[in-house]
Amino acid sequence: MDGHKRWKIKFSILMVILIIIIYGSNYLVLGDAEHIISYIWTHLGFIPVDILVVAFLLDEIIERKEKEAMLEKLDMLMSTFFSEVGNELISQLSAANKYKASTENLKSIKNWDDKDYENKLNELKNSNVDFSAIDIAPENREEFLENLRELLINKREFIINLINNPNLLEKEEFTNLINAILHLDEELEHRKDLALVNNADFGHLNGDMKRVYEKLVYEWVYYLRYLNKHYPYMIALIIRTNPFDEDADVYVKE
Repeated sequence: MDGHKRWKIKFSILMVILIIIIYGSNYLVLGDAEHIISYIWTHLGFIPVDILVVAFLLDEIIERKEKEAMLEKLDMLMSTFFSEVGNELISQLSAANKYKASTENLKSIKNWDDKDYENKLNELKNSNVDFSAIDIAPENREEFLENLRELLINKREFIINLINNPNLLEKEEFTNLINAILHLDEELEHRKDLALVNNADFGHLNGDMKRVYEKLVYEWVYYLRYLNKHYPYMIALIIRTNPFDEDADVYVKE
């Protein structure tokens, strides 16, 4: 028997002895056994009520704390996602997007506060991000798709490991992003010769890229809001490597 169990047994025996002493002295002094028994029964009747209330309250508190801790880990997991694949995917898609003005204000994100992040997230929820890579010249299309496919193939194992995390079901938007990326990866993987992609086929792929891009933009802003609120010292590097800013420079200039 370990020390922890011995402590519990000793403590229980001590409490029982104290109960006997307290009620025994009450009977010896007052001599009213009926009152003692009535008092014990009354309080015994409240024990199930106390247990019921405490059990429900504690269960709810514990469940809420566990969920908060799990969501905290998932938010931090997004840091790995953007470092591994998200930022590069944004850069490649942004470079091909003819509607660059739709994300122009994300270049100035270093000056945002919590309210700015909230406003942008609400805007992204209520309207789609403009995206189209249709204007890529046919002679450059194969190289663009090849680079995109190579990125997704290299990061496929990492992305699959993410989707296998059952806790991700708690973050529906992020799960939808991962599914959209996997679908784009599958579309590109099945096209063995990207030189055969014609205008109609590229239009189909453009729709898949647009779906990924919209979700990427939202999750990137959500992630930066999280860092700005909880880990402001970490956001400086993210801003200096802003994938929406072609002039971003990791080196500190001032």
